[in-house]
Order: sequence, then structure tokens, then C-alpha cells
Amino acid sequence: MEEYRQSALYYVRLFSKWKIQFLVITVVAAAAAAIFSSEFFIKPRYKSSATVYPANVVPFSEESNTEQILQMLQSTYIRDAVIRKFNLAAHYNIDTTAKEGHAALYGMYKTFVSISKNQYESVDIEVTDISAQMACDMVNEIVFQLDNKISTLHKEKSREVLKIVEGQMNLKAKLLDSLDKNLQELRVKYQILDYNIQVKEVTQGYMKSLVSGRGSKDIDVLMRNLEEKGGEYYRTKVLYDGILGSYNAVRNEYDNVRRELDKKFTYTYIVSTPTPADKKSYPVRWLIVLISVVAANMFLFTIILLNDFRKRLQENKP
Repeated sequence: MEEYRQSALYYVRLFSKWKIQFLVITVVAAAAAAIFSSEFFIKPRYKSSATVYPANVVPFSEESNTEQILQMLQSTYIRDAVIRKFNLAAHYNIDTTAKEGHAALYGMYKTFVSISKNQYESVDIEVTDISAQMACDMVNEIVFQLDNKISTLHKEKSREVLKIVEGQMNLKAKLLDSLDKNLQELRVKYQILDYNIQVKEVTQGYMKSLVSGRGSKDIDVLMRNLEEKGGEYYRTKVLYDGILGSYNAVRNEYDNVRRELDKKFTYTYIVSTPTPADKKSYPVRWLIVLISVVAANMFLFTIILLNDFRKRLQENKP
């Protein structure tokens, strides 16, 4: 305990001895940090952000809707679209024709554009730039490009489905047309209009003619037609009705897909709207000044300790 007390007193006396130097170095470090962190040396940067939540997103895999829009936001498609829109190569003063120029540009984009999933299953988009308005515009552009990309993917998928359904519908329409021609031929050539009703009527007429003892040529002809072509008519009509029902179902599906293509959806719900910042986010001058003062004082204190240690060693030499 006494050892710790002596050690503490030693540091206090040392600090008291050099207090003027500590005061000077504190003032100099604070002034230098304040000057070199000013706008003359470091351009201030402003942050704009938005929080978006997926809406009307149709899942393409087992991933959640939030994970899907997160992947799209981090895609090269959106990155390149934003870079072109704001000419970021010139804005960041990067020569993309130079060796590794594009790598430098993408690195700067990644540094100043942050996209991450939060705990509430929504996505945070943050952009930092020397222009508060440009940072805000870039966030809005990223959200716009996200909507545009999802819309494009969904429309491509819908067009594929529409093409398949349209092919099924055309095939069934051709079958219906062929079957209708067969039925029409049976109606015109053999006078078979409705198999079930005509069978009953012809049977009743035939029975009456037997009872009365007077035959009927028309009944005989129609009965013969039913015997020869009735089964064919019945099978064709059942097949026609079945395909017609299937055609109507496919046609409804086609109309639904067609309507989906014509609709305009918004695929993101903006929970937090981006606005131009009125206060810089970088550099934090008070923090720079504090770190600089602490570092300068630690450096001075280390030099003083080493110097005092060297003197004590020389004094203790025999």
C-alpha cells in the first residue's frame, strides 16, 4: 500500500513540476487540432438516411422479403446506376481510365454509402457526402432504383408466365375450333342437335308409331342417324365442354396476369424519409481536439518519464 502511495506522489510531483509545459502543449495541441479539422483542411460531410420496408414483394426463394431487397440494394445494378446518375467519378475526383480506377471508385462508393438490415426487419440506407443535398438525392435515387429493379424483375417474370398461359390458351382454342367443326358437321349433315333430348324424343315417337301402327320416315331417319353418329356426337360434345371449361380457367389466369402487368406497384414503404442535413456529421471537431490533446499530453508525459528515469540512473551510478 505504501508503495502505491509513493508511486502516486511521484507522478503528482512530476506533473506539478512540468505543469507549465503540460498547459502549453494542451493549448498548442487544441489549437492545432481545431485549425487542421476546420473546413480549410477537411471538407465537412453531411449524412442523409432513409429506412425502407418491403411492400408487394413476391418471394423468389426461401429468403425473407427484407433479405431480398437488401441484396438488390447491394447489387452492382443499383451501384452503377447511382454512379452514372451523379457522375461520382468526377465528384470523387477519380480517373476511371487509370489502372484500378474503377476499383477506387467502387471503394469510395462503399465508403460513403452504407446499406444494412436493422433489428426491425427493415433496411437502413445512409449516404455521406460533402453536399447535404446530394447526399439526400443519392438516398432517394437508391430507393427509386430499388423500386425500378424489383418492378423490372416482376414484369419479366409475369411476361414469362403470360407467354406460357397464352400458349396454353391458343392450344385449347385450336382444339375447341376443331371440335366445334365436327359438331357443326354432325348437326348439319345428321340433324343431331342435342343428343340426350333427341334420344328421348325419338324413342317416344318411335314407340307411338309402333302403337298406332303408322311408321314415320323422319323418325326412322333420325333414329338411324343417332344410331350411327349419336355416340360420336356425345363423345365430341363431352370433350368440347371439358376443354371449354379448361379454356375459360386459363383465360381467367391470362387476364389476371395481364392486369398485373398493367398495374404500377410501389415495392418499398419508406419508414424514414431522407432530408438534407443541416449539421455536418464529419469531422467531429470536439472529438478530434480531445484526442489530439490527450495524445499530445501522453507523448509529453512519456518523454518526461524517460528523461527523469535517465537522470535517476545517472545519479545512482557509483
